[in-house]
Amino acid sequence: MLILFALSVFIAAGVAAWMVRRSLVIVPEDHAAVIASRHGFITRTLPAGRHFLRPFERIELTIPTKTRLVAGQARAIATGDGIPVQIEWSGIFAANPQSITESRSQRLRALPHAERAIHRNADILLRRYIGGHTARDLFDPAVRDRLERQLNHLLADRLNPLGIVFKSINLQTIELPAEVSEALAKATALETLDGAIRHLDPATREVVRGVYQLEEVLRWDHYLPAPSRRTVQRLAVAG
Repeated sequence: MLILFALSVFIAAGVAAWMVRRSLVIVPEDHAAVIASRHGFITRTLPAGRHFLRPFERIELTIPTKTRLVAGQARAIATGDGIPVQIEWSGIFAANPQSITESRSQRLRALPHAERAIHRNADILLRRYIGGHTARDLFDPAVRDRLERQLNHLLADRLNPLGIVFKSINLQTIELPAEVSEALAKATALETLDGAIRHLDPATREVVRGVYQLEEVLRWDHYLPAPSRRTVQRLAVAG
């Protein structure tokens, strides 16, 4: 009898140890584990560290929570003066499952693809707020700084309920259409020529005027293609 009792104790201890090993989970640093019941319902999230699972619980997925970089490109965004621009942007974010306020099960499962939500919301907000600025405004550092602060605040408010902590956005590159860039380059070159010639003495200026028909040269916009001319004239009026 003593042998049977000892054997039963040994077996019970082994089963208990096996169950403890099965229920003990280690969530890696900078990660969170999403726990589901045996029926697939999300029940809770676990931060990094050692945890014991409850009966019939399992880890549904593991989410990285460290700060990461996201980058995107928004194309054909119309400015307030009707010029389509292309904007390359980047931002910093981190996943925070605890900030999810509703639809918790669905949003937790979507959290590993947080960049998709960031791209979608950034594109929507860029199209909405770039339209309130002219193309010339976008190249003003003060305007860009103000726009970045506004976008960052709005993105943070939109993304936090999704479990995404958005920390900053940077408008890295703003590209004008090739036709507009060419027109602006020509305008700048001809304005520089105009300024240089106006500093010449009257006699030399008259010689230049006669040789190069200065009265026509100074009307530089007449030399541009019609679409470029109209675009530059719009920018000049906006300025």
